[in-house]
Amino acid sequence: MSWYANCIDTGAEDWCVNLDDLTHASLEPREMGFSGFSLLRRGASQSWGLCESLIARSQACRYQDPEQMVLLAERAVAVAEGLDPMDHGRELAADLRARAFAELGNAYRVADDLEAAERMLRRASEWSARGTQDPLLLARIMRLAAAQRGSQRRFPEALALLDAVYTIYERHGDRSNAGRAMISKGLYTGYSNDPERAIQFLIIGLAMIHPASDPKLVLSAVHNLVNFLTDCGRFHEARRILRRSQKAYFAAGDRLNLIKLRWMEGKIAFGLGEHDRAETAFRDAQSQFEQLGLGYNVALVSLDLTALLLDKGETLAARKLVEQTITIFRSRRIARESLAALLLLQRSLDSDRSSVGLLQTVRTYLKRLETRPI
Repeated sequence: MSWYANCIDTGAEDWCVNLDDLTHASLEPREMGFSGFSLLRRGASQSWGLCESLIARSQACRYQDPEQMVLLAERAVAVAEGLDPMDHGRELAADLRARAFAELGNAYRVADDLEAAERMLRRASEWSARGTQDPLLLARIMRLAAAQRGSQRRFPEALALLDAVYTIYERHGDRSNAGRAMISKGLYTGYSNDPERAIQFLIIGLAMIHPASDPKLVLSAVHNLVNFLTDCGRFHEARRILRRSQKAYFAAGDRLNLIKLRWMEGKIAFGLGEHDRAETAFRDAQSQFEQLGLGYNVALVSLDLTALLLDKGETLAARKLVEQTITIFRSRRIARESLAALLLLQRSLDSDRSSVGLLQTVRTYLKRLETRPI
């Protein structure tokens, strides 16, 4: 597995140039399989195809419409449960039901209903045990279970699942899905406060997949790579990669990603001591997140801006910004733990004690609470 080790030494820049491919790739969800409800009357084999089509359509909605993603996955489950096992064999029918329940579980996760997601993934596991024991189906279920554990912030469990998923895909020569597993591993490793190792895993994963195969996943991975580079103080590398990736952000046309790009530009500028440029970027991102009603993001950018103001010696402005952030949290009934952390920071600023270390602790804590991995 020489390529595995070499990816770390090669660095991110060798594949980053390929991000231009994203600007030429179709960024719309691709529908696969059969055309849908016209198949309902065409017998058992077409019902199987309808289930496959519904699953594909559900997956295609994951970035734009979580509610529709759930609705289509629910219909896929209904079709799978309506199949007569005698038409396809009990084990194959069990496999399809396992797959449909797994995708429904993932749809619930994307829609932020983690309890329902857990129930559906358990059903998927039960049906899988009755099926053919297809390792690729097992890998898919485990990959979705890892995403669930990540959303629950149970990162050690997610990482253990992803190791098994990676092994299965690698043994079957599925380099692309192995790369996806590695990207997820990098993400959860970074969320577990090990950004240096996260960078290595992300570089390995990105080297294994072609940007055009899943542009949005690749863009998300690149963004997290840049974020972890800034966490490690590697600001020049982060800026170089971000600049080479800007076309992909604009090609995607996603407002949220463009705001995150602006925020990242601010973080890098701050790290390089470019205070005026950083402050402009932070205020731009803060304002746009507030327009979208994304309270946690507003708070996180505000804390970055607070750190900048403290670094400039503008303590009074920093205090006022923390007060504004607390007001936002109270008005939107955001988690009490987050509010308590901000109140502690406010007391520290009011008493004129050194607040830089505490500020970093609060920023890290809020970032963990906000985390919703790929």
